[in-house]
Amino acid sequence: MFEPTGLRRDAASVIFNLPAYRVVDAVDLPLGGRRVRVQPVDLADGCPSCGVISARVHAWIVQRVRDIPHAGQLEVMVRKPRLVCAEPECPRGTFTPATEQLPVRARCTTRLRTALLSAVIDSGRAVAEVAADHGVAWWTVQATVNAAAVLLPNVDELHVRRLGIDEHRYRRVRWFRDADGGGWRRVEPWMSTIVNADCGQVLGIVDGRDSAAVGGWLSERSPAWRNRIEVVAIDPSAAFKRAITQQLPNAKISVDPFHLVQLANLMVTRVRQRLIREREQRRGRKIDPAWAHRTLLLRGYDTLSKRGQDRLVWVFATDDPTDELPAAWGVKEQLRRLLASGDVQTARTEKMILGGTPSRPGGQRSRC
Repeated sequence: MFEPTGLRRDAASVIFNLPAYRVVDAVDLPLGGRRVRVQPVDLADGCPSCGVISARVHAWIVQRVRDIPHAGQLEVMVRKPRLVCAEPECPRGTFTPATEQLPVRARCTTRLRTALLSAVIDSGRAVAEVAADHGVAWWTVQATVNAAAVLLPNVDELHVRRLGIDEHRYRRVRWFRDADGGGWRRVEPWMSTIVNADCGQVLGIVDGRDSAAVGGWLSERSPAWRNRIEVVAIDPSAAFKRAITQQLPNAKISVDPFHLVQLANLMVTRVRQRLIREREQRRGRKIDPAWAHRTLLLRGYDTLSKRGQDRLVWVFATDDPTDELPAAWGVKEQLRRLLASGDVQTARTEKMILGGTPSRPGGQRSRC
């Protein structure tokens, strides 16, 4: 019979899974959420001043800390021992043990700060949005991002071949009065993150999203480092493109398909709006087939059912005698086929078709 060795944790501690701590109590709060009380598993620790190990408890203190939400709001109360230093000559006298999850004077667990950083840097979410989802203040999230920026690796020692550059907004736009009191100045809280596209490692964070900020970071790299860059992935940003063209002339620029299709859908929407204004001298209404089926125009044709495809053909036949709307829709659909190409030869063929006359649904060529 197999018998596990070592200390067996209780079920609540296993589920909560906060390393070096065990759950001593858990209750439901009247207004929703739960309160979990934990305390360290091992009370013995070394004095930060002299290093002498002590397990003598001087007093118990209770501290409220923030942690990752578990199936709703969670309030964590940590019962910490204040230990007496075993060295008589030590000037400290007493001290509070620190762990990896709760460093000295920490108000948030380490795993919570890791989740906050991942949500902002990896997922590209706004700082205010991340703070609201995790139940913390926005400056807690911003302080976590700032601390991670200080601990960035020595970029010049890394052999990077592919870069990824993206912008992130960490709070709302704010207005500040000039120092001389002459007017107001708009401040957009944006930052640009440069990552290694091969592994996702963050290489740098710069203030702003203009070409000067990104170009300044690239210019600080050595010529050998910049010459190794083969591809840079960005969103359709003229500022990023300008910085890359100036600092990385040998690198190729790659744009993600999502933003390209998004721009194509925006083009279709603007054509639809312009046509109804020119024809009816008003905005679109429910009586206009193109307006009533505007979301159908933004869907991929291959994702529509037979009924949806027939309805799209009917919209083009009854609501646009100029054929401008099906022409714009055909450009969008051909761009989707180009981006979905699996090899270079197919991509070249789809690109040549894209440069020709767009087609209607079902393959019929437009007359425009």
